[in-house]
Amino acid sequence: MLRRPPTMIPMSDSDVQEIRDLVAEQKALHEQKQKTLLQMKKIAERPFTTNDPQAVAFLRMMSEREKTREREKEERNKRLGISPGQSQAGGQGSSSLSTLLA
Repeated sequence: MLRRPPTMIPMSDSDVQEIRDLVAEQKALHEQKQKTLLQMKKIAERPFTTNDPQAVAFLRMMSEREKTREREKEERNKRLGISPGQSQAGGQGSSSLSTLLA
């Protein structure tokens, strides 16, 4: 029987650290998303009124997050040389939250 060494991808310490950082960032994002979904579920279970300061504050926070994501996406596209006219799969507009807050 022939034995051969296991196939391994050569990686430097900085490569490994980048992967660890990426995984930590993704875990944090997932946890944040779960907390947000839980808050949304709680708010959805009760009737919405514009007099409810907690619901209004939550919607404003979500609107700001969406605007931040849009800015980050635009900056990324500029860095990569993607023109604003090109569409990407999965893109969503911020009109729904903005409409509720208006």
